Amino acid sequence: MPKPSTQQIILSAIFALLLTNIAQAATEFTDGTANPSTSSSDSSSATTSSIGPLDPTAPPKPATPTAPLKEAFDPNAPLIPAQPSVLVKEPFDPNAPPRTTIPIGPNLTFGGYIELNAESDRGYSLNTKTNDATSIFTPKLSPAFSYDPNRYLQIYANPTVETPVAFEETIDNTQTPAVKLNLAFLTLKNIVDGVRLQVGRQRFIDTKRWLFNESMDAARLAYQYENISLELSASRFSLFQTDLLNRERKDIGETSINYYSYLDYKFGPKNHVGVFALYQDEQLLNQKHPIFVGLQSEGRIVKHLKYWLQTAIVRGTDGSRHIRGEAIDVGLTQVFGGALEPSVTVGYAYGTGDSNPNDNVDTSFRQTGFQGNSDKFNGVARFKYYGEVLDPRLTNLMIFTGGVGIRPGEKTSFDLVYHYYLQDHASTSIRGSDLTTDPTGLSKYVGSEVDLVAGYQEIAALQTKFVLGYFMPGRAFTDTSRDGAFLASILFRYNFY
Repeated sequence: MPKPSTQQIILSAIFALLLTNIAQAATEFTDGTANPSTSSSDSSSATTSSIGPLDPTAPPKPATPTAPLKEAFDPNAPLIPAQPSVLVKEPFDPNAPPRTTIPIGPNLTFGGYIELNAESDRGYSLNTKTNDATSIFTPKLSPAFSYDPNRYLQIYANPTVETPVAFEETIDNTQTPAVKLNLAFLTLKNIVDGVRLQVGRQRFIDTKRWLFNESMDAARLAYQYENISLELSASRFSLFQTDLLNRERKDIGETSINYYSYLDYKFGPKNHVGVFALYQDEQLLNQKHPIFVGLQSEGRIVKHLKYWLQTAIVRGTDGSRHIRGEAIDVGLTQVFGGALEPSVTVGYAYGTGDSNPNDNVDTSFRQTGFQGNSDKFNGVARFKYYGEVLDPRLTNLMIFTGGVGIRPGEKTSFDLVYHYYLQDHASTSIRGSDLTTDPTGLSKYVGSEVDLVAGYQEIAALQTKFVLGYFMPGRAFTDTSRDGAFLASILFRYNFY
């Protein structure tokens, strides 16, 4: 009897989760225990969901009628800490702009955070005989200021100061202090119902950071009517200097203008579906002109079964070559009852590769260059859901994901996640990866990875995240590059507002 393929195993797991949840729902209905109202944890999850993927810092909606109602498309309102009687399950987002609530002058408020981040990377050459290790400790101060002279105008600024210190480094790379202008924008609002115009350096994100997780200089127009929202923008990365002390050009889009549109529809309290289009016009040498069109959706299929789906095609030109790539990312998370609220997640992501790099058609999918590829399953901390160590872009790659998690407390979670990697076509590169060793191009099996992610937010104004990751290379690498790569990181953040 032939052995089942990995794809068949993943699909069987998804089907089993669906059957389990449907059977559970049928049992509850038969026993008369089905309740149209959700539990407190489900309710809090619904109040913190956001349908505007480019609404960078929208706070959770109020859980009670007495809570103050925030306006839609609030561009600088970050995650609001939970009220004593409200259970909030929003995951910790390390890139969220600080909340400003401390008065320091007429119509001027202040806030911010202090952060300590330590990370250690080892074995990224995949050879234990090579002594490669990097350990960096980075303290950061991120103050924020908001000036709101009236209900129509807001000016927001968020500089950051960080000083990385290397306490273990194989290659001597000088660590320099950085003073960055993270955000600085002007917002016009309430002039027309449901319309907001934002100009300046602002944060671009989508729900799973599959397209954006970056601050960019942009003009952005947003409109919301009932359950429908629309956003249009033109943006450029680092049009004005980001690091006020050091000017270093990056390889992701400093020469491209991004024209982006997103239309989103929210159906029910927990579900949304959106369509997007993105055109990247490279101004330097007039080479790359990719056009992305796709769909994003997430929510609940039944009571405790959550799903996500994102898919896109990319067309356009790259020099003299035509771009013809496709990608899909889909998954399910089943949440079970009980004191620990255990959960099981299965997922599959696929980005096409190019079987013939010598012709005039490039069939590889490519991500935007501004992606973060981070989300959470049922925990309180975001993590890189394609792998903390390998952290690839979804190009010429198939990624099979399985995960289990528990929540010992309302704001405490542990996730154990496994990834299995195959190339679409055997290649000598893994786009986006930080590994210092390339595959041979003789095998599709890249390897596998196990990650442990812990989040803790039980102490007011303090957020903690801990990550361990281990990558095990496969046959795509040479016999001398089959040793594992390891990552460990811990982050502490104290918010003042």
